[in-house]
Amino acid sequence: MSTTGAGTSLRGISTRINGRHAFVHERVLELIARETKASGSVDFSKAELAERMGCCVRSLDRALRRLRREGLVVSTPVFNKVGGQLGNRYTATPEGIERAQRLARRGSKM
Repeated sequence: MSTTGAGTSLRGISTRINGRHAFVHERVLELIARETKASGSVDFSKAELAERMGCCVRSLDRALRRLRREGLVVSTPVFNKVGGQLGNRYTATPEGIERAQRLARRGSKM
C-alpha cells in the first residue's frame, strides 16, 4: 500500500541538520523513508512535491536522481487507466531508511 503525496505532511522533516540548512535530497530522503516505514511507499509528482518543499522541480529532480544513484530510493512509474503517467511511486531501501534516521537524529524539525 502506498500513500499519496498530496496528503503527506512535511511535519517532522528536518529543515536544519548540524546547524546548517538541510539539502533537498536529505529532506526528500527523510520523507520517503518515513512513508516507506508507515505505508510501504509514497506516490507524488515532482511538481507537487517541489511546490510543497519550496524548491524548483529541477532541484527536486536532481535530488531524486542522486538518491536513486546512491541506492537509497527506488522509483516506479504510476499510470492512469488510459496509460498516462501520473507520477512515481517512491520506496526507500533499507540503506535509505538507515541514512534518513541518522539525518533525523541530527536535524531540527519543521
